[in-house]
Amino acid sequence: MKYLLLLLLWAAALPAPAQPKTRVDSLMARAEQGLGRQDYPAAIAAYRQVVGAPGASPRYRANAFYNTACCYALLHDAPQAFGNLRQAIGAGYADAAHLAADTDLNALHASPQWPKLLAQARQQEEKTRIRRPEDVQLVTTDIDHFWAAYAAARRDTAGAPSIFRRDYFARASPGLQDYAQLKIASDAEFAQCILQRPKYYGSIRSSTEAIAAEKPKVVAAFRRFQALYPAVRFQNVYFVIGGWVSGGTVSDAGLLIGADQIANGPGVNTTELSLLQRNRCAPVAELPALMVHELVHRNQGPQDGTLLSYALSEGMADFVGELITGSLGNNARLHPYGNAHEAALWAAFQREMLGTNSKNWIANGPQETPEKPCDLGYYVGYRIVQAYYNRTPDKKQALVDILNVHDAKAFLAQSGYTGAPAGR
Repeated sequence: MKYLLLLLLWAAALPAPAQPKTRVDSLMARAEQGLGRQDYPAAIAAYRQVVGAPGASPRYRANAFYNTACCYALLHDAPQAFGNLRQAIGAGYADAAHLAADTDLNALHASPQWPKLLAQARQQEEKTRIRRPEDVQLVTTDIDHFWAAYAAARRDTAGAPSIFRRDYFARASPGLQDYAQLKIASDAEFAQCILQRPKYYGSIRSSTEAIAAEKPKVVAAFRRFQALYPAVRFQNVYFVIGGWVSGGTVSDAGLLIGADQIANGPGVNTTELSLLQRNRCAPVAELPALMVHELVHRNQGPQDGTLLSYALSEGMADFVGELITGSLGNNARLHPYGNAHEAALWAAFQREMLGTNSKNWIANGPQETPEKPCDLGYYVGYRIVQAYYNRTPDKKQALVDILNVHDAKAFLAQSGYTGAPAGR
């Protein structure tokens, strides 16, 4: 499976602003479409455009080199595959565990170059690894800068785009720099997204400013994660105000979180938000569960492209988040419906689970209704993972197995899950 950028699936409930076709994320999407068609030459061509795109971040360049190597390996062109892997490591690729487990690279394993390349990746990983939860940075300076800019923009709405540019984006942390490059089309569209929701943004300042005080709880959750899974890899977290363009993404800087989408709470006015936005707008109190959920994505094994694998990746993130923090976070909203309709959901899921179309199960926001939530693939994946964990006597080993799934079908079989409510 290719090394793709993780996207937080509690992300934007609004459509993102129109993106210029030369944007790096659009180029990555084009490359991934080529992968989906198994048109590896087309994917390679698109990834080369990513590498050469002006301003492409090191992480995007590293991912593009890595995915290009996967394509060449699948085309049995070992020299090109190894060359691109070396360039990926040189650009900062540091996920040695993923590299070792990626079946797309199996054709390279017999080469004497393979162990040397793995050693290089592990050396790179050691340079960047955060070993202690206490050393994880939760960076909130962009929130402070946003509110200063917001006050000025409210006083001068005509000049709001230039105000946000000067007082917010020009003072950006490395995380906001990447977020803006990847997700924000223009200063004008960002200003419009913010200013058209005066009741919402006028009521969330205290919630967003409370994020910094949550670090002890997040660190405590990370400690519990490390106690249960010593191999966990940490990363820094940047909180930004994104204008409901994206709840989050990752970059070479770390995990990038749209703080305005985890700002719900007493006194917050959500009347300007859509049904889906209101349902996905999480309270700050759920931050530890959310951070563990996303940390699972940083540490889990690769997906195989099927709906089943995708659901397992999200379900295990919810399950481990609950195991560590006692909370399912905002995705707890899926479980009342899921529990009441589990057998029917499982029957429907089985019909699609070995295909690659996830649009009825994950990130299917347009299907949200007051009666039925979207994203029920999370629920199904959670129940499979829960069944596996419950039937495995050694719970620490169960967690290792869950975080290192490489065969989704085999894991499902080993879980014994049948869509029945027993063991809930």
